[in-house]
Amino acid sequence: MTTLRPTVTGADVTTDIAELRTSARGWHSVQLAVLGFIGLCGALNSSGSDEPGWLQQLAGLLVLLSLVLACVATVLVASAAWPVYGAAHASVSAAEEIQHTGRRLRTGIVLTFLAVVVLALATSSSWWPSESGDGDLVELSTAGGSVCGTLLEAEAGTVAVEASGQRVVVPLQDVVTLLPTADCPSA
Repeated sequence: MTTLRPTVTGADVTTDIAELRTSARGWHSVQLAVLGFIGLCGALNSSGSDEPGWLQQLAGLLVLLSLVLACVATVLVASAAWPVYGAAHASVSAAEEIQHTGRRLRTGIVLTFLAVVVLALATSSSWWPSESGDGDLVELSTAGGSVCGTLLEAEAGTVAVEASGQRVVVPLQDVVTLLPTADCPSA
């Protein structure tokens, strides 16, 4: 199967290659911003996070993969924007040069977007649910008083709080406020 290509004149070839190189230079600026963003995300470290070790390692590997993809994409687009010609270039026709430059530019753009997607996957690990070793502290208020302690599982229609080693169960209709708190005042 052959594809039909329109014939191009010398002026069209010059204009086409110039437009491709201008587009590549614009994309190159975007890629440098993506590289900076990947570097920033890779440098940010959430020490003391509750993420499992395997998830932290996976996120690190994904950031590195994203960096590699972005670097390869940057080289491809840079070679389309600012080509370095060797001895073999003399035998390349103008139409082939347009085709090769366009292919490098498209591949570089696709790899740039892929790098951003991989980076998004890497940073999504920060949404891992945290495990609180002390439980969830709350302050429960009723018309008769308030109690501060760890929120516990309770039967339907009730709220249970462990305060000072005792389990306090309150019907929902008696609850005035139930607020999370960082710590409980000592009695």
